[in-house]
Order: sequence, then structure tokens, then C-alpha cells
Amino acid sequence: MKSYIVGLTGQSGAGKTTVCDTFKSLGFRVINADLVSRYITENNKACLDKLKTAFGDEYYDHGILNRRKLGSLVFADRKELDKLMSITYPYIIEEINRRIEKIGNNEIIVIDAPTLFESGLNKSCDRIVSVISDRNLRLERIIKRDNITDEEAEKRFSSQLSENYFRENSDYIIENNSSEYDLKEKAAFIAQSIKEIYYD
Repeated sequence: MKSYIVGLTGQSGAGKTTVCDTFKSLGFRVINADLVSRYITENNKACLDKLKTAFGDEYYDHGILNRRKLGSLVFADRKELDKLMSITYPYIIEEINRRIEKIGNNEIIVIDAPTLFESGLNKSCDRIVSVISDRNLRLERIIKRDNITDEEAEKRFSSQLSENYFRENSDYIIENNSSEYDLKEKAAFIAQSIKEIYYD
């Protein structure tokens, strides 16, 4: 039986990692798009050459791309973010598809991708799960998690899709405004629903 692809996405700081960990604990295979992105921007010479041409040497330290420095630029400027995405997404999608093929059939595979829709990866998914949360809670979480300033956090938020977009384009919505236990329970319930669809 062909593997079933679940796209997992949502707002920054909403709790997507906890949902992903719950899915993984229940037997889903996971491909982390952020890790794939890091792999590409550290190892894919063709991609790195294009990034250097597009953004310049100032975003490299001793030949290595400074992802945080480049992130500060693109999160503050939509045109620069679009430029970054147009360069990196084709390589990221190619690598994700390679990893899906490597996993093979008879699996439920989760693509954990903050920019699932922006990259076009949603088109490859059988179901899409989005995690959303109250703005103030998300702000508090990512400042603590990523050790960034309020201003940096706000820049991330401004570059992301709206809550309505996630609601209108997802098969499942998980709202995370309560405890971690509650979030895991919601994730487990959706995981079971997806299993029933796939194995029916």
C-alpha cells in the first residue's frame, strides 16, 4: 500500500514540535523540513552558490552560511524572504521527496514543515494538520525557546500566514491554548483519526 503523507504546519510558537513528537510516538515516520533545510544550506554546493550570488559574502562566516544573520534580513523584508524561498525550496523539496522514497510504502509519513504552504509541499499531502495558538502565548514561547528579542519575534510573525489561512486550508486544526497534556491528547486523537482513514 502506498504511503500516506501528512503535512504538519502552523504558527511559530504554537506547539507544532509537541504534536510532531506525539505523532512519532504513535508510529508515524517524520521528515523534519527544518533539518532538511539546514542540510541543504550546509551541504548542497549548487544551492549555496546561488545564495552567495543572491545575498553576498557578508552572510558567510569562513565559508559557512550564517543562517541566523540571513534570517534577520529575510524576516524583515518580504522581497528578500521570497528570494530566499525561490532559491532554496526546489532543493529542499527534492531532498524531502528522496527521503519519502527511501522510507518506502506502507507508512504514514509526516512532513513537519513551518512553510508547508509557501513551499508548495502541501500539494503532495493526503491530509494537512495545522497547529495554532493565541498570539501572546506564541510570542512568549518563541522568545524563551529561541532566545530572541520581542522585535525579532514580531518580524517572524509578520512574515507568516494568517490564522484564517491555516483554518481554511487544513483538514485538521489543533488549538494550543491550554496545557501540554491537552495538546498531546488532541494530537493523539487526530493521529488515530488519520490511522483509521489510512488503514480502512
